Amino acid sequence: MFSNSPAVGEESIQLAAYRDLDEKQDDFFEFLDAELDKIEAFYKFKEDEATARLQVLKDQLHEMRDRRIAEMTASDYQPALKHPSGRPSESRNGFLHVANLFKPVESILGKKSDFNQSAKAMIHSTPPYHHNMTHHESERDYTRRFNQDQNVSYRTAKRKLKAALVELYRALELLKSYAIQNRTAFRKINKKFDKTLNARPTGRYMSEKVNNAYFVKSEVVEGHIVAVEDLYARYFERGNHKLAAVKLRGKLSRPVDFSQSAFRNGLFLAGGLVFGIQGLVSGAQFLNSSDALRAARASFLLQIYGGYFLSLLLFIFFILDCRIWSAAKINYVFIFEYDTRHVLDWRQIAELPCFFFFLLGMFLWLNFRQVDDSTFTLWPAILVAITLIFMFFPAPILYHRGRQWWAYSNWRLLLAGLYPVEFRDFFLGDMYCSQTYAMGNIELFFCLYSCSWTGMDQCNSSHSRALGFLTTLPGIWRALQCIRRYYDSRNSFPHLVNCGKYAFNVLYYLTLSVYRIDRTPEHRAIFITCALINAVYCSIWDVAMDWSLGNPYARHRFLRDTLVFRRVWVYYAVMILDPILRQQWIFYVIFAHDLQHSALLSFIVSLAEVFRRGIWSIFRVENEHCTNVGRFRASRDVPLPYSAPPSDSASTSPDPQTSPEVTPYGATDSSSPSPQDLERQHTLATTATATTSNSVSSATMRQRRAHGRNTAGTPLSRAVHRVGTIMLAAHTQDFERKKRPGVDGADDNDGNGGAAGARGADGDSTDEDEDEEDEDMDEEVVREGLDSVDHRRGGAGGGDEEGSGEGEENGDADGDAQRHSGSG
Repeated sequence: MFSNSPAVGEESIQLAAYRDLDEKQDDFFEFLDAELDKIEAFYKFKEDEATARLQVLKDQLHEMRDRRIAEMTASDYQPALKHPSGRPSESRNGFLHVANLFKPVESILGKKSDFNQSAKAMIHSTPPYHHNMTHHESERDYTRRFNQDQNVSYRTAKRKLKAALVELYRALELLKSYAIQNRTAFRKINKKFDKTLNARPTGRYMSEKVNNAYFVKSEVVEGHIVAVEDLYARYFERGNHKLAAVKLRGKLSRPVDFSQSAFRNGLFLAGGLVFGIQGLVSGAQFLNSSDALRAARASFLLQIYGGYFLSLLLFIFFILDCRIWSAAKINYVFIFEYDTRHVLDWRQIAELPCFFFFLLGMFLWLNFRQVDDSTFTLWPAILVAITLIFMFFPAPILYHRGRQWWAYSNWRLLLAGLYPVEFRDFFLGDMYCSQTYAMGNIELFFCLYSCSWTGMDQCNSSHSRALGFLTTLPGIWRALQCIRRYYDSRNSFPHLVNCGKYAFNVLYYLTLSVYRIDRTPEHRAIFITCALINAVYCSIWDVAMDWSLGNPYARHRFLRDTLVFRRVWVYYAVMILDPILRQQWIFYVIFAHDLQHSALLSFIVSLAEVFRRGIWSIFRVENEHCTNVGRFRASRDVPLPYSAPPSDSASTSPDPQTSPEVTPYGATDSSSPSPQDLERQHTLATTATATTSNSVSSATMRQRRAHGRNTAGTPLSRAVHRVGTIMLAAHTQDFERKKRPGVDGADDNDGNGGAAGARGADGDSTDEDEDEEDEDMDEEVVREGLDSVDHRRGGAGGGDEEGSGEGEENGDADGDAQRHSGSG
């Protein structure tokens, strides 16, 4: 009897272990089923969205072609009516004209035809398609001028539809990569599971469920990719499908060697550093010169060079930020809305500030190594002239698209309030808010040269009111942008509150200028009051709004639920460092009467502000990326030229998990969601996530934290949670391209500001210039792209009017997955 008891005990332990194993297996497969359902719902939603968007673009392209045919018909028919012989000739299209009589003369004179070959090829490649474009004003999230689309020019429609097709193609590739990566993830998970448990047969879950899933078996996305290539080739590339595929896939998908750019960057930085140090040593000797006039001139020269240096330093910080964003897979290209066909790598962008840094060091050395008074003060003017010529040189060389983007962004900032505010607009405005030293140097520069470098004391901050006004100008620009955002959205929070922040910023620099000119106790008290309010106001806004940190109920306490950087301590560090660097105004009070070191003090304070802005930029873009991920933003909606229901994917894509009914394509709410609605949605999503997590990991799986902590405690905790949710909702809808319907004058981006912006960005080009713009790629790059493109025609024949068809499966799945792994 006693000998059988151990065997019974061992058998019960084994049975308990088997039951525990079965429970773990059940929990594991329940987790896989939940993930599979989530992927299926999201994929179907995005696929339906892409299908509707493709149909809208087809209608737009047909409308563009019909209007182009009407234009060509009118241009050919009108001269025929005025033919002096009364016997008009008949063209190959059956229309009457005599324009062919002048073609030999035009060819001799070098005059181009009114209609380029691409437009004619587009017209003859497809049969006429008459589609009645109806207005959908009740479904828009903005108002449009009556019958505005009738005045859209052909080149404007062509440019917008090109950009829309490129963006749709990119979204389809991202969706395809999403399906490939999730299928690969399921395969690797099941392979590890089978290997650990020695399961037989292997891959059972893959064969039974994953391989039969919709996102694995569906070929709709592949067909849409072929259709977009066919449309782009038919309408814009004269039927050349391979060239269309190369241009659609963009520059990011092609591997590029940046070793030459890195070498030039290092060479310029090293040379500029050597020349600059030697120049500063020589400049310090001039400051201690016995000649008072020469010492004063050297002091003002160093101030001008200092403002130039701070501008370059902030530019270099932006390059380093791009390097950090690229390493952390932060999609800053999408955030800044760069053109993926021509976007520059951070090493290429770095060539500009590195080259200017080399010029700065060389000019410092040349300026202070001579003793000739006739040219002693000319070197800064030469440096500024070379810089402006380089940045605004119109020829298509030296990264002209990047320089054009920069120049146009500055133009939009200069006319702040007239243009709809984009992310790049407010970001550039904030950059200028940290360049008040350089802005003040503009007045100093012109004042010194206007007075021929005599009576220089009248140009410094202790006498010049114009210098104080220029330091307030960035804050005024940002305040105007906030007012424009309120005008477009009618959301007082955060836009009017943000405007108040910049109002105090303007008062801070205004009172500082007044205090420098008239150092009275009253002015000092006013300056301290405004500076203190501005510092506290801006510090809270930086942490709570721009970075969305400080949430006590977040997964990471006092941070937020979603973080990109793995080292959590960096978030706590910047939350402490940013408010400290915001208190730079204290030094102006401490060293108020030290006139000898006032210029040096301003430079050091501005240098600290540039460092703070460089840190702020990292986490501002990181926060925007987290918001895009949380709201499933991976592609943007390009404004379309003609009346059509706009896609809502880029701004208000609902979560398929939490939305039982997906909003139909093009249908939008009559107003933007209020913070209370967003709070309820956030609470429902939190509850659903917590319930799912607890049910899946109930007993045996690895415990996962719920999305949020329990906030149903004291009234204070509920109030804090409510305030945090409202601020999060305000940040989420801060820069969405949404406008309330019924707001007077709230035109879309095709209105006053948008149309001018489009012309300013792309130039007032002709149809031939558009073709030249598309064909400006390097011949070697195009040739390599043509050789590497595996074009998938499938059933998309040239006679298919709709341009759709089924394509063959692309075997390079791993390459596509790797290519798009960091794009969303």
